[in-house]
Amino acid sequence: MARFRDISFIAALGFENRSAREVVETLLGAGYDSVEWTMAHIGELLAPASALASQMDLVTGGEQAVGETFRAIDAAAAAGIPVVNVLTGPNLWEEGTISRDDEEAWSMALDALERITARGEKQGVRIGFEPCWGTLAHDATTAQRVLDTVPVSVTFDPSHFVMTGDPIPELIERWGDRIEHFHLKDAFGRPGMDGEDFIFCMLGEGNVPWPETFAALDRVGYEGALSVEFEAYRYYEQVLGSDPAAAAKLAREQVAALLGAAS
Repeated sequence: MARFRDISFIAALGFENRSAREVVETLLGAGYDSVEWTMAHIGELLAPASALASQMDLVTGGEQAVGETFRAIDAAAAAGIPVVNVLTGPNLWEEGTISRDDEEAWSMALDALERITARGEKQGVRIGFEPCWGTLAHDATTAQRVLDTVPVSVTFDPSHFVMTGDPIPELIERWGDRIEHFHLKDAFGRPGMDGEDFIFCMLGEGNVPWPETFAALDRVGYEGALSVEFEAYRYYEQVLGSDPAAAAKLAREQVAALLGAAS
């Protein structure tokens, strides 16, 4: 099995309320190699960093969302962060989201992604488009529409394809040369609403075929970061007492187990 560049952790959960220095020290102390920052720390992006998540709603958010994404790209470039992660929108988990799945929404999202990708190219930052539940591009077919239209890279999160039943290893091989970032997240359920129709669970407890997934990443020569996105919220709140450091430590142990089992 190939040695990946690093294991990262998305600084969400309670980390968003802590200083960047504390986040870095906590995650490196837990065995991670880098941090995937969110917009909560855009004013203090520290190394080592694998990516910056700027998941604006490009449908509902309009020009403000594009402007915020431009700001993320510029900040990432200044901090030496190689990838900015984006979504299409509409982000149905956010309050005030316009729920649209029509050609007007697609036109807005694709136009925004074209401009964002051009800004990234100018700044030397790769744009990792993530197919994601609750957005226009949420499965293999809708994600392919984006990739056929916009010269954008891919942030691959296998948990979203669990719900849609798309073949994860096959998608990795199809998009291999465009995958710039990879999220470690597990899930089970069907398309619908989080907590009702599906749930993001602990790594190894859902339906992501991890050995086959890592083998596919090997076959396409992926050497980028594996970034943990911890969204097992019920466990986080009820068992871990909403302690992000505890969540990071537990997840790092699970990553080690997954990689060991796949070796």
